[in-house]
Amino acid sequence: MSEQAPASKKARLDPEASRQYSEHQYLRELAEWVIRAGGYISDKLELYKDEKNGFSARIASGDAGESGSIGEGPLTLVSCPTSLVFSLASPSPSFPSSFLECPSLSTHAKACFHLSQHLLLKERGQFWPYIRLLPETFDTPLYFSDDEMERLAGTNLGAGDVALRKHLWMEEWEAGRKLLGEDGNAESARDYTWELYLRAATIYTSRSFPSKLVGIGATIFTDKNSSILDGADFPVLIPLVDLLNHKPNTKIIWEPTSTSFSLRTPENLVAGSQVFNNYGPKGNEELLMGYGFAIPENPTDSLAMKFTISPRGQAAEIWEQRKLKQAWKEVFHLTKSADVDQEKGPTPALEEDWPEAFIDLFRILVANESEIDDLENGDPNATPVSIRNELAVALGLKAAINQKLVSLRNYDLSMTSPATSYRERIADIYRKGQEDIVVSKIKKLNSFLESYARDSVLGLSQYLEDNADLAQRLDRCPIPVEEIEGEDGPFYEEIVAKQELVFIIALLRESLNIERTDNHSSGSQTFWNAFVSALYNTPGMSFDDFAKLNDILDDESEGIYGAIADYCNSVDEGHTQGFISQEVNSLHISWAWGLVRTKCISIGEETFLTL
Repeated sequence: MSEQAPASKKARLDPEASRQYSEHQYLRELAEWVIRAGGYISDKLELYKDEKNGFSARIASGDAGESGSIGEGPLTLVSCPTSLVFSLASPSPSFPSSFLECPSLSTHAKACFHLSQHLLLKERGQFWPYIRLLPETFDTPLYFSDDEMERLAGTNLGAGDVALRKHLWMEEWEAGRKLLGEDGNAESARDYTWELYLRAATIYTSRSFPSKLVGIGATIFTDKNSSILDGADFPVLIPLVDLLNHKPNTKIIWEPTSTSFSLRTPENLVAGSQVFNNYGPKGNEELLMGYGFAIPENPTDSLAMKFTISPRGQAAEIWEQRKLKQAWKEVFHLTKSADVDQEKGPTPALEEDWPEAFIDLFRILVANESEIDDLENGDPNATPVSIRNELAVALGLKAAINQKLVSLRNYDLSMTSPATSYRERIADIYRKGQEDIVVSKIKKLNSFLESYARDSVLGLSQYLEDNADLAQRLDRCPIPVEEIEGEDGPFYEEIVAKQELVFIIALLRESLNIERTDNHSSGSQTFWNAFVSALYNTPGMSFDDFAKLNDILDDESEGIYGAIADYCNSVDEGHTQGFISQEVNSLHISWAWGLVRTKCISIGEETFLTL
């Protein structure tokens, strides 16, 4: 909490404006300090402090007309002269120039030590009317106790982001203290404690503006005429302006000039209402980590997802040619998907709900050899790559996001231990927002799969359920094995995976005799109609086309394919209708197995055949 000051018995008026800025002594003195330096506060504005909002501003109750609101056109709320903007652009003369010039110390560390100096100077510093109002403690996770951190388990913050920030800041602090000590300031260096550095760093995360965004010059020179920032962006603190709290979607105008920085509002404001700034479209993770609060049902909430896997080999060469490679970044921010029930019309593309570059990379990562060859010999930017590929992307995304949901729910203490403190409440708000985003993504993917893949995909389990007789025969007939030489001697391995074998038999059954009308398995008539039609309408895909080009197999393959063909014939033998319409040979197996490897997706324990 910031330093307390009792309200004066009689509010003092500004001698020039004959008006009251605040009943809080320190706020009033801050306003007068800014006004004397050339700043501005709207005569509609009143500064105040309460338990809920802390220091803030509101429209004075007596400033509304009959409508209860004020304002016609943009209204300037507050303005701070650049002479009072606190940053490395105006370092204290007593701060060692060698420290500011050190190239091994980050700009962030220099800024935090500079602010720490003013926190230590107190009333001896020129910024004291502002410095004394800065908070002494915060509700960001670096201030959480171990018990409070348990509320974040399973989230990004609980998975290491908080620990990483603490580690980085402690490294900066240790490096800065060592540097100050080497400058002959060992005694004063001890005053710069970790707690002080943490406070300064959190003040910057919770109330600073970026120098470039507010128009503050970024090339600063010391008395030795050497640049200490060299064009880098750095945090700045703007007294009075930073009193306004954040509210998403607030319409506010940031107006930097060479002499001041102002906040203007284009909206009509209701008398007695709090006046807000808008820090930008920030999600609760960023708000909690940097500011120490979270917003229920935050309309700009997001879930940060880090993805560092890269394609290899041939796929990597295709990825380098994809146009969206230029937009790639390792961290993506997922937002809540629109309600599925409210959507009408055709199924939207995956890119409409996920970052384009992320989906594009995913397409290349899940592409099989056939799809990579098609991209290499055709359009390297084809989208989607294929039906199989698009379904693989959707199913892969669903598997990944489901894992996130499991993690969030497994560690959710709010279900068994209701929050009893402010920090626990904001942690639960953050977690709930993350879960809402994940659930919305899963619903949207389910909708996508249901619409896009309804007649374009067939699951192995569904096929076996529809063909119970085949499933029983496969269980009774062991799959042939082959002897393989290992380091510890020979061992035996099935010559084909059961998932592939089932779909080989399915393809042979459904595709070899397309004139049969009763050969389709129950529940999959539409899929097989489309699949067989595609085979016979795509050059080179039907068995007849394949047989013309592949009438001879190499000896090693002939043995494996022949064994699988014998197995298929034995499974079919004795069945009254026959699963397969004709005797199978090794060429049939070579064709069907190639299709299975091209058209199948395996996600977890389930395998799917796609168009």
